[in-house]
Amino acid sequence: MAEVVTRFAPSPTGYLHIGGARTALFNWLLARNTGGRFLLRIEDTDLARSTEDATRQLLEDLQWLGLKWDNPELVYQSKRLAVYNRIIDDLLSRGMAYEAWETPTELETMRQQAQRAKRPFIYRRRNYTQDELKRFRDEGRTPAIRFVMPVKEYRFYDHGIKKECVQGAPESQDFVIRKTDGMPTYHFGVVVDDAEMGITHILRGQEHLKNTFNHLALQEALGYPTPVYAHLSVLLNPEDSSKLSKRDRDKRIRKRVQEWLRSTKRSPADLSDACGLTLQRIEEWLHSDTVQLDLSEQPRVMKVVGLKETDLPEIMVHDFRKNGYAPEVLNNFLALLGWSPGGDLEQMTMQELIEKFSLDRLISANSKFNREKLKSFSTDFYAKAPPERQLSAIRDYLGVHPESPLNQADDQQLLTILSMNQGYRILSEVDEKARFFFVPDDQLEYDTASVDKILLKNDRQGFAALRQVYPVLQELTDWSATGLEHAVKTFCETHQLPLGKVAQPLRLAVSGSSISPPIFDSLAFLGRQRTLNRIDRCLNRFDPR
Repeated sequence: MAEVVTRFAPSPTGYLHIGGARTALFNWLLARNTGGRFLLRIEDTDLARSTEDATRQLLEDLQWLGLKWDNPELVYQSKRLAVYNRIIDDLLSRGMAYEAWETPTELETMRQQAQRAKRPFIYRRRNYTQDELKRFRDEGRTPAIRFVMPVKEYRFYDHGIKKECVQGAPESQDFVIRKTDGMPTYHFGVVVDDAEMGITHILRGQEHLKNTFNHLALQEALGYPTPVYAHLSVLLNPEDSSKLSKRDRDKRIRKRVQEWLRSTKRSPADLSDACGLTLQRIEEWLHSDTVQLDLSEQPRVMKVVGLKETDLPEIMVHDFRKNGYAPEVLNNFLALLGWSPGGDLEQMTMQELIEKFSLDRLISANSKFNREKLKSFSTDFYAKAPPERQLSAIRDYLGVHPESPLNQADDQQLLTILSMNQGYRILSEVDEKARFFFVPDDQLEYDTASVDKILLKNDRQGFAALRQVYPVLQELTDWSATGLEHAVKTFCETHQLPLGKVAQPLRLAVSGSSISPPIFDSLAFLGRQRTLNRIDRCLNRFDPR
């Protein structure tokens, strides 16, 4: 049996979309299952969008997922122009390609004419007069190069959607293989590179299915073998069955901003002042669904309207990493979107995924991206993971959160914090609950709503309980979680108070909010002096006497 060679060929436009990650995973699993090779190619012919930084982010995501490629040197399409031009020149010399001089405006007019005539727009070779060619050159036009696509039926079997796909002869049209900027089109570059890299199996998104007919025609013209094709199902949002898109995060932020503007009776100008973006930029974004905030602008707006990173739908692989998922969990979850191992098996190791993966178990139906199920997988993974794996996971999480105070913690402190948060789903939850441990006592901020609810409500009963329990803690000799719990419970019994009436004011005083790890573990972790300092500061700030 010939060696299976798969590839992942992304355009480097920044962090990897989760749909692209699934494509990479499936290609990687097929190669590993068969003992073949998984190759990586960077399709960077869009010079305006393909930057070194974008490529770095893409490679970083693949490395984090553990999808190691087998080619020692990456293939960059931008470095292969001489190869493409040599082949295009050969096609031109054989009459299998030609210069096409239409401008984008002229092509759009031709499309509109076809639409008015209620017929599909099919481009085939036009015969230009010498006068037309002279005029085109005088105007400074640069021609595109189109491939002469033989007018015939094309067909191939698709292992993703499990059927033979057919394009009738009338649909054949001459397509561009070199753009006016001198760069090859996707159709041309992908066919040449796949052949020269020896790719035998191509697993890719369904949006490329119709492109395959063009690729078949080029393969025939150039004498290339045809790989096995499998087009993968579409990933959908579970709420409305829309396609999972990079725009989903921006849509969520826009919705929250509109709610904020209504509820606070603020104006776009107020938002502009608060976040530091120009009013023109804010209004442009608010009034057009096609305009998006970029990654540097989103946090500035989110901070003003009270949105956290975890409130947004994760779309890019980096989003999942920032929220504290383990790559093993994400790979496991992605593998089940468009593929099944059979039976009721769901949670698998990477080795199990490799052993079970095959093309014949691909699922053609579109898959809903159920984030609650993903969180369930994550919860189970961390509950079973040994301490050293949890520690390496939170160190990786903190590596992409340099602003987190938890970066001050040593390994033993992090392990203690993780054990205090047993049952956590993702590491961002641990971070959010435990940041207060490493904030200087005099810089601790208090959540206003929690102060009102816990300390001020019911004639300031929370303050009274906090002031009464303070001397008990001052005199306590056993400053362990067990000793603290015994002392506070005894205090509550003596004063006929429910435990929550004392525990919550304590939690607010030491953490600044109503959320923390278990309160007695938290007090023990903080230590006697820091706990007393914080209680004293809280009392003096909100209940001075």
